[in-house]
Amino acid sequence: MPPSIFLKAAARTKLPNRTSISFRDACYFIETFVNGGRRCYASHSTTHSKTCVPPGSNQPPSHRPYNSRQTLLHRTYISLLRATPLMIVFQHNNLRASELVAIRRDLRVAMQNVDAQVAASQPAPTPDEDGNIPPQPRPVGEQVKMVVVNTELFSAALRVAEYLPKDAKLGSSSGPDAYDMTLQHRGSHPMEALLVGPVGVVQFPTVSPAHILAVLNLLFPEKATFKKGTDPLFISGVSKMLLLGAKVDKVGGQTIDAPALKHITSLGDLPTLRGQLLGLMQGAGAGLVATLQSPSKALWVTMEGRRKMLDPDSQKSAEGESSDPPAA
Repeated sequence: MPPSIFLKAAARTKLPNRTSISFRDACYFIETFVNGGRRCYASHSTTHSKTCVPPGSNQPPSHRPYNSRQTLLHRTYISLLRATPLMIVFQHNNLRASELVAIRRDLRVAMQNVDAQVAASQPAPTPDEDGNIPPQPRPVGEQVKMVVVNTELFSAALRVAEYLPKDAKLGSSSGPDAYDMTLQHRGSHPMEALLVGPVGVVQFPTVSPAHILAVLNLLFPEKATFKKGTDPLFISGVSKMLLLGAKVDKVGGQTIDAPALKHITSLGDLPTLRGQLLGLMQGAGAGLVATLQSPSKALWVTMEGRRKMLDPDSQKSAEGESSDPPAA
């Protein structure tokens, strides 16, 4: 059908002012005009119902229908932002599904190798009184995931996770009230500058420099050198990925660039940093105590020496000790 038919129809009819119409309404409008039927007007509503959840359902209210993909992604992104202490943001250009599968497979293998190295460097777990080994925490590498995100929904979820007041009594973070309360902060967060074009994230359950270094060397190598036998799909997929930055800490965290992210990999793990901080605080405290005690200690030594000089009993005991012959 030539596009002039729709243009003639739009010119002959006075359509109401609106932002956009759905594809179904446009097709129905064209079909009615071509068939010679009565004129019809496509209705477009910009408001969303707060009660889009069917009665008797335990689903919280949402800005869109509760069973839509947008609502599911929005809630998933909010949970991801609130629970992830470190998130690497990258841009992928025309990344195919087969390349994404190859990248995730090699990423999983690399994380397993790092987990094995970390487990080998740690002491073996000690059994309890009954001889049973206590359950060990889940390895960090198993929880490292690479996700391709929807930039618009991720930006909206970022505003809700960062700027929604904690004391706001709302039924859901995906509801229309949460959307209206955070709409004024659009473009305020530094991370929103990275959410342009096709974007993905690599989420970490904790800040582990060993795992971060492995991910950077695997997905964002400085020199494009690969081992012999590397999957061609992985090579072509990695060449399409660009490191943008990272978000450190959970809600209220800081957005850092690529050089700062690489600097984190030079640090030790969290227990090592805690030990260094504890040693630094103990050393500073001991030095402060010694500095405060030195004047009073010097005064006490001076007064004690003067007392021994003026006390005759102390002088006689000192002379008697010096005159005693040494023991054979």
